[in-house]
Amino acid sequence: MSDTIPLHAYDLIDELDKRYPEVIYDPKGDHNEFLLRSGERRLVLSLLRKRQLEQEEQH
Repeated sequence: MSDTIPLHAYDLIDELDKRYPEVIYDPKGDHNEFLLRSGERRLVLSLLRKRQLEQEEQH
């Protein structure tokens, strides 16, 4: 993430989408780390869905 915080919520959601990509479970990896990263990704996906619904309602 850059040093400045995006001024618009949509820009912030786009930045989070880049920063927290899809997570694939690796049984050899740290399970707690996977849970944390997948939770972050679910939050980003939720924000993307809400933004899409908001945009559809405006048009």
